[in-house]
Amino acid sequence: MARPREKNYPLEDAGVTVHVMGSHRMVESHPAPNVTTRSIPYHDEREEKHKPSFLEVWWPILLGALLAAMAEQLRSDVLNNWGPVGERLLFPWVLLAARLDLRIIDASMLSKLVLQLQFPLTGLYATWKLSRNHKLSSTILQLLLVYGIAALMLWLLARHGASLRL
Repeated sequence: MARPREKNYPLEDAGVTVHVMGSHRMVESHPAPNVTTRSIPYHDEREEKHKPSFLEVWWPILLGALLAAMAEQLRSDVLNNWGPVGERLLFPWVLLAARLDLRIIDASMLSKLVLQLQFPLTGLYATWKLSRNHKLSSTILQLLLVYGIAALMLWLLARHGASLRL
């Protein structure tokens, strides 16, 4: 079995070369006979992961629940201020649900259900990603991509007058 390579890290304050082998927890020094010896702890940056607190991980689902409580008002404000473009960008799932032609459930009931579930499900996804130590910026970019794809689907359906028939 091959022996791991040694890495030399000079100690600036003691003038001692420290030899670190593999993933040892303690660092051994091998000084000259006239130099004092001491042990220093070895910390691997990969092992020291910050454990996020409750709010650092769960805030997206809490924000999603808050936005779900005000979803009707938020949608009407977006429609009044930004028009149909804002509605397509912020509420694409509601508009896609309204276009579904399901024989089981009415499209208006489905769009109301999706309106109430859109933000909590988005928050749940973001919470899941953050709990797996993903960066907030990459999570936001993924959500923007998914919402952008849904808005593009709406734009394509509107241009051709098509509907989603299942």
